[in-house]
Amino acid sequence: MRLRSIAGFAAAGLGVAALLGSAALVLAVLAGAALAALVAVSRRRVFEGFSFERTPAQRVVAWGGRLDVTMSFSNAKLLPLVWMRVRDEWPLGLEPQGFALKTSAVHANQSLSQTISLRWYERVRRHYQVRCVQRGLHRFGPAELEAGDPFGIAGVVRSMPMREEIVVLPRVLDVPGLELLTGRPLVEESALRSLATDPTALRGTRPYLPGDPLRAVNWRATARTGVLHTNEFDPTTLTAVRLLLDVGVFEHAYLGVDPERMELLCVVTASLAAAFAGRGFGVGLASNARLTGDWRAVDIEPREGALDDVLETLGRVLVFPPDDFGMVLGAELADEAGQADCVLVAAALRPPARELLARLRVERPVTVVYVGSPSVEERPFVDAIVPGDFDWRTGDALPLVV
Repeated sequence: MRLRSIAGFAAAGLGVAALLGSAALVLAVLAGAALAALVAVSRRRVFEGFSFERTPAQRVVAWGGRLDVTMSFSNAKLLPLVWMRVRDEWPLGLEPQGFALKTSAVHANQSLSQTISLRWYERVRRHYQVRCVQRGLHRFGPAELEAGDPFGIAGVVRSMPMREEIVVLPRVLDVPGLELLTGRPLVEESALRSLATDPTALRGTRPYLPGDPLRAVNWRATARTGVLHTNEFDPTTLTAVRLLLDVGVFEHAYLGVDPERMELLCVVTASLAAAFAGRGFGVGLASNARLTGDWRAVDIEPREGALDDVLETLGRVLVFPPDDFGMVLGAELADEAGQADCVLVAAALRPPARELLARLRVERPVTVVYVGSPSVEERPFVDAIVPGDFDWRTGDALPLVV
């Protein structure tokens, strides 16, 4: 109701009171008009000079890590906010520590409800802590605020579309059997392949052996001697490893997705990336996965210091039907300048992928880590296995069977 309308009704009421000669009616009309004016002014100006902020302490959080969230309310005007109800949308996968979150009508959300009161020119901060137990890109907001007059007669609702995002990384586990996988053991053990040679440091040539990549063949020495010779390189302190992640968890794409198996694939890939980086390898990532808010192909060139990018990318992987993994293997085959050795992580090796994988293994060393139980047709391509029923939420180390 507008003030002009209130004044009109008050004048009419006073006129009736004067005709009736009732002092009590005059007082009632004046009190009612004052109350209506106060309600109207409060409704009109309740959000003037008011500000609300929601600030997560970190943008990227490790799985199982704790995140502090600060909510700030400020009333920069003379009119106090006697009451305000706040309902803020928070993502699932956040476990509240010392407070409660309610089920929300919004899909994949939960809500924080609270009531505050602000005096004139007052600022209030409230701090909350959550534990992040679900990988992914999570969004806070929007927030819905309701405030009104001091008597609670009429409220005004305002939606605050402000949103903040955090990325929860996949869980990273220890990888005890990595030395056997890399061919770079810490003790004297035989290795079938090596991820520790520098293609720019040529030591000499030697007769070709089965399994040597064709790109390492020295054609001049071969032409001179009439016998295939291959280049031999010195070891290097920094080797590039490119992780190839296939999130297609079924042999046939039309079967859809398996969210739990996809989470395990992300955990295995993240753990391997962290283990390689911890041993001095530069790591990269290529995958057929789709990312939240970014539909470009996943392609991170192997380099020193790229681990953070790899882990954050894995944190954004969507549980969504993936693209054809053959595109990833085809890109690796087409990359003639690529020098990084490959570690492929997959839960299924479809016939087209097996064919491309065989061709890629001719070009460069490729290690296949299979998540689950490989079939008879897949087994010849597999170098290491992670059991498909492994509970990565409670385990401390990746059970890598080489």
